[in-house]
Amino acid sequence: MPITKSDLINETAISCGLTRDDAKVSIEQFFDVVKDIIKEGNSLEIRGFGTFSPKTCNPRLGRNLKTGELIPLAASKSMNFKFSSELKARITGSKAASKLLQVRELEGIGSL
Repeated sequence: MPITKSDLINETAISCGLTRDDAKVSIEQFFDVVKDIIKEGNSLEIRGFGTFSPKTCNPRLGRNLKTGELIPLAASKSMNFKFSSELKARITGSKAASKLLQVRELEGIGSL
């Protein structure tokens, strides 16, 4: 079952002790900043989560499947997301990854 932006806003409000309106402003502002960074052609690295980066596809020739005719396709832009090793460890639950998470958590505790 997919989580919607509204669900994310509700969870943020509850976990941070914010009003739903305050959480909504924060989440929407975050998404706006990410969009602006990617639009400028820059990557956004969030340590412990992953990296958002823009990708440009070169123009190429495509084929009309009904007629077989070649059609020129324009260049396009998209966005890539690469998991951090920590996020990947949480998702996969591997033992080696769990060790990495333990070390990172200890580093965080030691820096307090």
